[in-house]
Amino acid sequence: MQKVDYESFGISKENNNQPEKIIKDPFGKFEDVNIQKAIPKKIIKDIKRKKEFIENGINRIEEASKIRYPEYYIEPILPIAFTSLERGSPTPYFARNIFHIWKGEVRIIIQLSAPLIAFGLKGTIQAILAHEFLHYIEYVRKFERLDIISDEISSTLFEAKYADACRSFKPELIFTHSNKAPQILKHLREKFQNHSVGERLIKKTTDDWINKSLPVRRVNLENNVSSIPIETIMRTRFDLDIGKRIKELEQNAKKSKSR
Repeated sequence: MQKVDYESFGISKENNNQPEKIIKDPFGKFEDVNIQKAIPKKIIKDIKRKKEFIENGINRIEEASKIRYPEYYIEPILPIAFTSLERGSPTPYFARNIFHIWKGEVRIIIQLSAPLIAFGLKGTIQAILAHEFLHYIEYVRKFERLDIISDEISSTLFEAKYADACRSFKPELIFTHSNKAPQILKHLREKFQNHSVGERLIKKTTDDWINKSLPVRRVNLENNVSSIPIETIMRTRFDLDIGKRIKELEQNAKKSKSR
């Protein structure tokens, strides 16, 4: 299971009957002295400056989907993926869903990488926020069905990208509820051609992060599998609103297939 050091974020609670928050400050890891020594001040400043991009993107996604966005945080140590079957440059994980057991239940948190926020354009950041949101909805659906004891292993990066592309609900079924929906769909189409983010972000990350020996963590794709006890899955409860919306999405998906 992917684990995150949440102690550095602190804990906060909401008073509107929403679940207790795990993450107090999504940028909290940048307060660590070791991180401040490892990453140039200018890059950290750029990351914090783009908080507005993230918040605006999340607001648009929530308006267009009528679903609350999950908690997120910025990871200063870039995960880079590799497999034993492939050669060449490592592939950065710009964002991913993280499973965390919290008080006996599973919580899903979006991990955004520091290079994504530092080097990504506004449209790219917001497209990746939407892309991970699609996976979040799919994971919640699997939890509701008790169908997520472990995620599939992808033995190559090509297969991982293919599985990534096939796992989500169609965006057109989810983003339908505001005038922001067309822009979200446009960003997803433009930024995820061939199910991969643009070459600009990849090159910038390679040149200005990986090649400059900024913090990275190697992730073996063959071992990047989350195994969660069935008892924990059965105890997990998500907001009623997302459960209702997922049922609506499933019905709409069936209707679209029957046309």
